[in-house]
Amino acid sequence: MHPPPSLTEAWRWRPAEMGELQFLNRARPAEISERLLVWWRRNKRNFPWREERDPYRIMVAEILLQRTRAEQVKKIYRSFLARFPTPESLAGAREEEIEDFFSRLGLMWRAKKMKALGEAIVSRFGGLVPESREELLTLPGVGEYVASAVQVFAFGRDMAVVDANVCRVLGRIFGVRPKGEARRDRRFAEIARSLLPPGGAREFNWAVIDFASSVCVPGKPKCHECPISFFCKYFGNEKEPG
Repeated sequence: MHPPPSLTEAWRWRPAEMGELQFLNRARPAEISERLLVWWRRNKRNFPWREERDPYRIMVAEILLQRTRAEQVKKIYRSFLARFPTPESLAGAREEEIEDFFSRLGLMWRAKKMKALGEAIVSRFGGLVPESREELLTLPGVGEYVASAVQVFAFGRDMAVVDANVCRVLGRIFGVRPKGEARRDRRFAEIARSLLPPGGAREFNWAVIDFASSVCVPGKPKCHECPISFFCKYFGNEKEPG
């Protein structure tokens, strides 16, 4: 069996002004995706929001997860939704009630934003979280990442969910250095989209998120545990002498 092609053979960039990624070997991205998914099915993390399909409950989780460890959010997620199960209940709550939950995470400043979110969903969308990206982005506290997460995990869109951690993984694999803030560099979104297995966006996005959290970590990644190190430019450079 022949080894997979090198990164140089498998990928090339079109002229810089086009800013698009072009594959020379279509099988290779599929193999990377499949290996990540096989790894994830054996090592996936279990969180209550991953069992959800309700757009409101998923949106609450994604906003709680902003700059907060998933294990911390897990401690309050169910109790938060038991107290505020709908946008209407969140909109009608006193800010102090919401602050009580956020104080457990040291994030009381989010209470005002969460209440505003509930009010906006009720007053502008009849209590239903909108599906369109344009409308999602008008909601308080909802940026590009949260909008993508809601579209993928609640509405089943085949999209990549890209944050700084996902950019770190993709940057290492393909040797792409970010231009400015990584999550705003559209090359990473292009790479992520190219790796998406058709109809498998939910699992694939979770796989990359969990892989970034447990293997391809900041600082010193655990390359000896990596199922795709053979394809990884970072790993290849680490092994090179000198």
